[in-house]
Amino acid sequence: MRFVQLGRSDARLIELNVRSDDRGSFTRTWCARTFANEGLDFQPVQGNSSVTRIRGSVRGMHFQRAPKADAKVVRCTAGLIHDVIVDIRPHSPTRGEVHACELGPSTARMLYIPAGFAHGFQTLTDDVTVEYLMGIDYVEDLSDGFRHDDPMIGITWPDPVTVLSAKDAAWPLLAERQPW
Repeated sequence: MRFVQLGRSDARLIELNVRSDDRGSFTRTWCARTFANEGLDFQPVQGNSSVTRIRGSVRGMHFQRAPKADAKVVRCTAGLIHDVIVDIRPHSPTRGEVHACELGPSTARMLYIPAGFAHGFQTLTDDVTVEYLMGIDYVEDLSDGFRHDDPMIGITWPDPVTVLSAKDAAWPLLAERQPW
């Protein structure tokens, strides 16, 4: 694995080392020692998977509030996504910064998202599967989000939005969140 810092943030794009032969390929997607050597204190406690059927769908922008803010590693195992993270930590020097990248099996990349970042993605193909390794258990009462089209944040989605859940459409603007 090769870790690439995203801007000045502590988020990392992780480039995977794919070993191929006549049978196919092998890729390591998790190694506690490698993460620790990179200075990332991340130990998965839960794994999740989402399937999104229609190109242009947006999921996000999601986060889990303190005291159980969640770090995660995200990987797209089928299809292709435009993945977006935003630092929403109140005292962070990179607060409000947006980072985006494409993830899919052919990119051989995944994304480490620190606690205190919001996360969302748009599907660039039909039939997308996204896998998540979570650093903290999901706490429904702390689950939160803000609008994917929040003008203060200014996320540029590559395609017109085709599908958005009722819950994601109802999120408030980030400026309406406390603290911001």
